[in-house]
Amino acid sequence: MAGNEWIAEWILTEPLDNLWVVAGEVHYYRNPALIFITDGQSVWNIHGEKIQVSSGQLIAAEKDTVIKIMEGGTADLTGWEIHFHTYKPFSSEEGGADVDWKVPDGHTFQQVQLTGHALAGLGHYFRDNGTQNFIPIRLSNQSLVYELLKHLYRNQPDSGQTTGEGLLRSITYMQEHYGEIITRNQLARITGVSPWHYSRKFSERYGISPLSYLAQYRVYRAQEQLLLTRSTSQAISGQVGFEDVHYFSRRFKQFTGVSPRNYAQTLNQRKIVALAPLLAETMIGLGVIPHAVVSSPVLLAEHQLELFTAHGVEILETDQFNLDVERISQVQPELILGPFITEDKKQKLRTIAPVITDLQLDLEDLLIPLGTLLHKEKAAAGISRALAARVNEARNQLNPVIQSAATVMVLRIEPFGYRYLGGRSNRISRLLYDHLGLGLPEPLKAGEAWFNPCSAELLSLADPDYLFVERRVMEHFDAEDSSRKLMESSQWKNLKAARNQQVFYIDTRLWVDGCGTSGYPVILDQIVSFLSGSEAVCAQ
Repeated sequence: MAGNEWIAEWILTEPLDNLWVVAGEVHYYRNPALIFITDGQSVWNIHGEKIQVSSGQLIAAEKDTVIKIMEGGTADLTGWEIHFHTYKPFSSEEGGADVDWKVPDGHTFQQVQLTGHALAGLGHYFRDNGTQNFIPIRLSNQSLVYELLKHLYRNQPDSGQTTGEGLLRSITYMQEHYGEIITRNQLARITGVSPWHYSRKFSERYGISPLSYLAQYRVYRAQEQLLLTRSTSQAISGQVGFEDVHYFSRRFKQFTGVSPRNYAQTLNQRKIVALAPLLAETMIGLGVIPHAVVSSPVLLAEHQLELFTAHGVEILETDQFNLDVERISQVQPELILGPFITEDKKQKLRTIAPVITDLQLDLEDLLIPLGTLLHKEKAAAGISRALAARVNEARNQLNPVIQSAATVMVLRIEPFGYRYLGGRSNRISRLLYDHLGLGLPEPLKAGEAWFNPCSAELLSLADPDYLFVERRVMEHFDAEDSSRKLMESSQWKNLKAARNQQVFYIDTRLWVDGCGTSGYPVILDQIVSFLSGSEAVCAQ
């Protein structure tokens, strides 16, 4: 047996708790661990390195790893952490000598994006985790450890340097130092070839000269500054690396067709790609038609599909939480608008167009800033007033429910468990419990996250008068098993809402992903209809 062989032994599998969405929280690993993200996004700091994690990713942590939660993630992060230890077999020491396991790529941690096929193959491990039989639990989790480790060791890149890698290093340098003076000789030295050879290889690979690439990248960043700030053209030209404002204006017009002064007024005529359906829906409400929208087919609400089809908006299909940069590049966007996305994806998008991200996917927090960005302030204010009037009308209709002090709960059934909507969050939470004044069951008031873990016991304690149920829609997992187990439980059958036929099923695509300028009134109508007694459906 080779001297570097070892055996991995499973220790513990547990879900990520609420502390994983709290900025500033620190998690320490005494043993190696594999962290599998099943939903949402987050920003972590691991040993001083800031990374973005999202659904479908596997993060491997060595012994003594410290993970700090940073600002910028989503409140619906879910996943599992699988702890294990490694030892050398057939050692003279009893139980085998411990091995200090290192991640295969040579760093202190490793991050891998799993494919759809791999994700689908992992689901049964977590669905079966609740069994009480010790031997099947241990065998299943031992198999899970090796299944996840297999993804880490697969297709490790060759460490040898190539000219292509040198060119990529030069591009990275341009992206990180575009505001400084950059010469062809500098870029050639970074690549490790002569200036002449560098220009030829760069042009062959990317179809543009390196200095033209740099000029275009600088203009993209200038476009962002013109939209996000009130800085003058002269100030912006210096910030993005142009020493002469007249040369900047000439290059800017060459790439955009207009001068920097007139650029912001031409957004209506440009090919804008929205990275979320709710953004595209809200843009259309403001009177700006995006050229394309990025969406996972399973998460696109019916009203959004009809809206985009009616306005000729191209739908760029992509996997949930896995942005297809190449597909976006093919439509040659002139501006990309999106919510929070991982830094690596953002950097790739910034090479093909100006990019503005971190837009909120809560209509109330999005409407006015988006209207300002698109020079549609009056339209945004008008929509805001109209929605406020609709909310007041709905509140009046629901007054008997509100006055009765009846409680309302939103339960999310997920592939691997249950969560409930917190009362001090945003989006639908704000609408139900703040604007409409509906009551949250007392046992649930401690939950501050958007969606909080919910056990069958907590559901029994909450015992709401009205229960909205969302069967979570995801690409690679389904919630049918979790739903069936809950409906068959005694806790469910004893709920007031179930006994009184006050259980209402809601659509993830509308209530979570489709609450834009068109979807918001639809949701309001559903709430009024459900709580007024005309649409109740009790699970059998």
